[in-house]
Amino acid sequence: MSTVIGNQIFGKPDAVLEESLNQRLKRQTVNVANITNSLTPGYRALGFDFEKQLQAAIGSDKDLIMKVSDSKHIKAPGMGADGVLKPDLYVKPTESIGNDGNTVDIDQEMTEVAGNQVIYKATIETLNRKLGMLRYAINGGR
Repeated sequence: MSTVIGNQIFGKPDAVLEESLNQRLKRQTVNVANITNSLTPGYRALGFDFEKQLQAAIGSDKDLIMKVSDSKHIKAPGMGADGVLKPDLYVKPTESIGNDGNTVDIDQEMTEVAGNQVIYKATIETLNRKLGMLRYAINGGR
């Protein structure tokens, strides 16, 4: 389940980090599915983008946005009416299609997996350091 940006006990920056982790996990799943299906005839590689939507959510002041009950109501860019981030899942455009109709570029997919893992781990480290500082403060500096 996706996080509603800005409604977290630790504030909007922490909610953004949490949502980034959630979306990176979904991206990893899409990339792994592409790799898994790299030999499946006719398989079309999928892409998963969320950065623009997350940036739009960060740029909006959630406290000033009306609560909406219908998808046609005005809402923050990149967000659904329920305040949840709406990433793009799409079929990747490709210049080369294999003889079997498969569009997976295994090298590109592996590069995307590695890059996604690096950013995921960095985000985890950022959250761990913040929790470590909170633990330190709670324990009175011990």
